[in-house]
This record gives sequence, C-alpha cells and structure tokens, in this order.
Amino acid sequence: MRALQFLLLGVLIALVPGQALATSMGEAIDRAGQQRMLSQRIAQSYLLSMIQPDKHKGPDTMARAIRQFETNAAVLQRFAGARPISGDLKKVLALWAGYKTLAEAPVSPGNAELLLVQSDALLASAHAYVQALEKLSGSNKGEVVNISGRQRMLSQRIAKNYFAYYLKLGGEERIKALYEDLAEYETVLGLLEENPLNTEDIVLKLRRVSGHFAYASKGFDGLMSLTGDRLIFVITGTTDAMLKNMDDVTKMYAAL
Repeated sequence: MRALQFLLLGVLIALVPGQALATSMGEAIDRAGQQRMLSQRIAQSYLLSMIQPDKHKGPDTMARAIRQFETNAAVLQRFAGARPISGDLKKVLALWAGYKTLAEAPVSPGNAELLLVQSDALLASAHAYVQALEKLSGSNKGEVVNISGRQRMLSQRIAKNYFAYYLKLGGEERIKALYEDLAEYETVLGLLEENPLNTEDIVLKLRRVSGHFAYASKGFDGLMSLTGDRLIFVITGTTDAMLKNMDDVTKMYAAL
C-alpha cells in the first residue's frame, strides 16, 4: 500500500511541469485568474457545440480547457505561499467536481441551462480565491495581474452570454450581462493602457486587443452584415484573439 501511494504521488507530480511546482506569487495569481477564464471558456465551448453540432471546435476547446483547469488546480494546491488561504481553494474545487461532470454529460438545452448557472457560481468562487491571493501578496503588481487576468475571463464570458442569447437560453439576463461585460471590458482596457508599469511589448499587445475588441463590438451591435455560422466564426475568432493577447499581457505583468 505504501509503495502504491508513492507511485501515485509520482504520477501526480509528473503531470505538472517541475518549474510550475515552484511558482511565484505572481504566477499563482496568473494561474488562479486562468481558472476564472476557464470556467467561462468551458461553458461557451459547450454552447458552441450546440450551435455547431457537426464541428469539433466546441468539444475540442472544452476538453483542453478542462485539462488546463485541473493542471492549474494541481499547481495551486502545491503552492506553499497560499497555504493560509487553502480553504478558499477547496471551495473552488468542490464546485469544480460537479461542474466538470455536467460539462462532460450529453449536450442538451436542459443541461446547458444548468451549466450556465454553475459557470456563474464557479466563476464567483474562483474570483474570490484570486482576490485572496492578491491580498496575500501585499503588492500593487499583484493587483494589475488580477485585473489583466480578469480581462481574459471577460472575453470568454462575453462569448458565453452571446451564445446563450443566440440559443435563446437564460432569458433577457444574458443579453443584459453581455452589454455590462462589454462596458467593463472597454473601461478596464483603457485603464491598462495607461498603466505606468507597461513595457513596449505590453503596449503593443494592448493595442492589438483594442483592435479585436472594436471589431467584435460591431458584431454584437449588429453593425456587421453577417449572420449564422459566419457571425459565430467572427465572434469566436475575435474573442479568442482577445483572450490570447490578454493572456500574454497577464504573464508579462506577472513576470515584473
């Protein structure tokens, strides 16, 4: 039995890159912030698989997001610097167990409605953990990593709520939440563009994000002469580009 326990421990450690086990507080905040984003990316991928049942993008994206969530969870559980707030992480993981089960269940409108509600609950718990980490860090740089990381989440929640609206799920609250997120995204992007910590590379990335956001906003406001699959393709592409560039920016802030 003891030999088996050591073997299982070795397997768990092997699943996580060695350097990730010795993460800094900035990297921990980055990974915890990713969990917020992944909670929304999983839901939007689930909805995308309903919109385009004959395509693989939704299921493939969701599978990668689930794997990343569990990798991040393993890293955060092993981060000694966050031991004082381990109870907050346990709350996230308790919600995650049921959320993952539902996400991997057969796709249906009923399950989608439940997933939308659970994605909001998991996001709230993950956000509380990020805030606890930020407070624990005692650094202004921790705050900018948190704020930048939240933009990643918003890009995916924007897509999630648009897809829910498109599928007529969640009622009018989803379209209301969509425009609230668009307004928040634009405001925070402006604040980040003025951040005195910005390097030339960060400034360049933020400009790219601004361009993608402006283009996506035209789709949400009905200013594009696109419908159906083509509009979904544009919304998915632009929000994914926003996510990628903000992920790069967040990692640059975390490295400061």
